[in-house]
Amino acid sequence: MVFSYYLLKYPYSLVWQVKQWLGRDKYYAAYCGELLDYIIMQPVLKYLPELRIISKNRQVQKELGKLGVKSCRLPAFPRGVLMCRLAGHKFPAAGMRKIGMRHGPFHFKALSDRASYMLFDKFIFTSERESELAAKVGITNGLGIGYPKLDQAFDGTLNSEYLAELRARLGFKSEKPTLLFTATWEGSGMSAIDRWYDRLGELTEAYNVLVSLHPWISEKYRETICGTSGVHYIESFDTTAFIRLADICIGDTSSILGECLALDKPLITFKVKSGGRMVDYVVEMLERVSIMIESFAEIDDAIIACGEQGKKKERQAAKAMMFSNLDGTAGEKVAQLVRQEFGLE
Repeated sequence: MVFSYYLLKYPYSLVWQVKQWLGRDKYYAAYCGELLDYIIMQPVLKYLPELRIISKNRQVQKELGKLGVKSCRLPAFPRGVLMCRLAGHKFPAAGMRKIGMRHGPFHFKALSDRASYMLFDKFIFTSERESELAAKVGITNGLGIGYPKLDQAFDGTLNSEYLAELRARLGFKSEKPTLLFTATWEGSGMSAIDRWYDRLGELTEAYNVLVSLHPWISEKYRETICGTSGVHYIESFDTTAFIRLADICIGDTSSILGECLALDKPLITFKVKSGGRMVDYVVEMLERVSIMIESFAEIDDAIIACGEQGKKKERQAAKAMMFSNLDGTAGEKVAQLVRQEFGLE
């Protein structure tokens, strides 16, 4: 639990109680600590137009404004709040209803401290299995509903026509297979970006190449990748359409690999040192579902192996563990829960 929770709890709670008693601020809201939060929650928020948006700061408010989304800033005192990060401490009033969602698909890193999860009345995990695993470490408020961010991949939004138009906009050749490279933050100690960021130019003649990076990745990596001819760096936080476009996804321990599994993409992963917050069963899962390599020199053989070995059954098993309701309805189901919890029905 962060220290600010204890520092703010009593003065914030007092103001919140007074406002509720006076009949003020009787609204419900969704909190965005980053622009990405809105992207993740949007498949839920479209069913909840009455929720106000609260931005962490002026920068997030400005970024949302560019999308045509109006928001207020902290401090704010809603009757209830929805969010997709462990930031319940920013709304420490005991009587306020709080609902949390996963920021990414499943938990590729160990679940954070129990207390941060238990600040929520309900916390929505991406699968029933994940909720069960959370309960084993004392997180007993979990519900395994799904990952709404992926709804568009299953509700017909990202159909073949949409993907053909996207491929044309990118200038990709239809006869070339498409590779999607991903990497987690190098500061985590579990990234492999240093093994491939300056080698992508060797692939562009035979493949269309996409790259998605953790937002904290150092600029030296990003600049080199963006400066490589024939490589398309994905600026958008919403990577679902690009994953759909890919034939093979290549990464390390980034949680975006979970989305690649959900969309049944063959995987190549670079071996990294386990430990830290990485959980054993995720390491074992990656070994089962992907072609694992040590260096970029192995990439050509690994691409061939993806076609020969497939590992489709293993990917299907992992997908079933990581996701519930992969049918385009997760956002609507989460919205129904929010309505019930906030008394909006």
